Amino acid sequence: MLHDRVLLLVLATISCTNVVTGVPQRQWTWSTTPPSPADDDSLRSTHDRDHDHVPADLDSLSLRQTLHISMRNRSAPILQLDYDGADLTALSLAGLETTHPVEATTTTTWRANSHVAFEASRWAKYNAKRRRARGVMATREEYETQELADTLGWDEVEIKTPNTSSVRTLQSLAKMANNAYVPFDSSSWWNLTKKWNISDSFGWLEDGLRGHVFANPTNTTVVVALKGTSAAFIGGGGSTSKNDKINDNLLFSCCCARVDWSWSTVCDCYNGTYTCQQDCLEHAVMTKSAYYPVATDLFNNISAIYPHAQIWLTGHSLGGSLASMLSRTYAVPSVSFEAPGDLLPARRLHLPIPPSKSGLRNGVGTKEITTHVYHTADPIPMGVCTGSLSTCGVAGFALESRCHTGESIVYDTVGRLGWSVDIRTHSIKPVIEKVLIPDWGVTEEQRKKEEEERKRKERCENKGEEKDEVVGAKRRSFLTWGWWPLPGGRGKDHDKDRDECNQIPPEEPDDGQHLGRGVPDATREDDGECVDCFKWEFNRSFREGRCWLLMS
Repeated sequence: MLHDRVLLLVLATISCTNVVTGVPQRQWTWSTTPPSPADDDSLRSTHDRDHDHVPADLDSLSLRQTLHISMRNRSAPILQLDYDGADLTALSLAGLETTHPVEATTTTTWRANSHVAFEASRWAKYNAKRRRARGVMATREEYETQELADTLGWDEVEIKTPNTSSVRTLQSLAKMANNAYVPFDSSSWWNLTKKWNISDSFGWLEDGLRGHVFANPTNTTVVVALKGTSAAFIGGGGSTSKNDKINDNLLFSCCCARVDWSWSTVCDCYNGTYTCQQDCLEHAVMTKSAYYPVATDLFNNISAIYPHAQIWLTGHSLGGSLASMLSRTYAVPSVSFEAPGDLLPARRLHLPIPPSKSGLRNGVGTKEITTHVYHTADPIPMGVCTGSLSTCGVAGFALESRCHTGESIVYDTVGRLGWSVDIRTHSIKPVIEKVLIPDWGVTEEQRKKEEEERKRKERCENKGEEKDEVVGAKRRSFLTWGWWPLPGGRGKDHDKDRDECNQIPPEEPDDGQHLGRGVPDATREDDGECVDCFKWEFNRSFREGRCWLLMS
């Protein structure tokens, strides 16, 4: 039914030299057989001839088949539409780039030995807190869940991750995240062609989780790009706007989007002025109506389709936060752009925390696999788009979280480029076109500061050359009135000159753009210094029957 919420996965082979002329109509079939990297002869023949022209570290992502997954019925079978070589048509956007290199590095990380045990651990923690609050004994089902959770262990694995210190890699991933917003025939598409081509699309019907899956010719690297918030006030809009707002407010607000008395909350956990029921919140966040459980279903299906692939995740805004949470769930790399703080929903989801990286064989040199990229002029990831009178509040969004998991790469667009904090900078396009570039150049303000610093150094150097002459003059005029060497004898101008030459020049902010480095150094925000919702008090008294989502 068209009114059902659905998740549509489109996986098909698209070459990069022709224009899409149409997609043949075929019958849907019930199938879950994943393609084998070794058996895909048509794919191999399509791309083998390009190997002489493309460096070994470049890949070509292409379309495989279409999958249709119901969002309301998780047990429904998968509809699969396969395409053969005669059905495939190519996509090419004239005048745009033809290659987008993505560099990769290798690192080690901890991965849960069983996803079933991982999920059981989440619910066991939630159930234990609820029982303590209500003063009841565990049911048989909860006892079995706890037994399964106790089997959770962590394996040390070596994985390939995107090189987040490469500005070209970040730009390619950002373009994939941008393409998750729009259909194939839109002029908003960024041409990823030979490096990254459109591989899959899921959720293109009336409602649901949207985005694309990209794969290389050998199906060994897959990039899943999740769609972010479709809000008109940030240049989006569309059929998923209502669901996006509900899920944004559920995941990133302090208490069910209770900003003030006039707001309609997305769950019934508010318990008075700056007081909220924690158990109710956690239950609401973990319910199937939210995007996170659907996103885990998506990941499980993609990993079944590409069993031999290393999966990377990317996304913008809400899609970026979902990507980072899936990264923590499955221990796969993620690069998120302009995402709201995800540490708050991750804690409410009870995502188990792996052991310290110091226990890994190469703990010191281990690379963080969850990365957030944003800039200081965007109020959403900075956590300052709050309050009923803010731009977010006027649009009905309660984006109150500010702390991120993993590492954050923060571009100082306010300090270096003079941008004003503005919700319009939240869109992914300004990030691609103006932020993720090798060198921002020098602004007029920076040019003035550099000129002042150059003149200061010049004056101090000249004073150093005159120093010997001044000392000799003092000795010759030791008994001459007016030249007696008393402190301050040369007046305020002398003190000013001395202070000017002794001062330490301010350091340039290390935003990665000075001298064209391109990418700032990554920092952590989940080390205890970043705090979410500091005004709120969260209690554990569980109100039976009042913890529900206000979703149609």
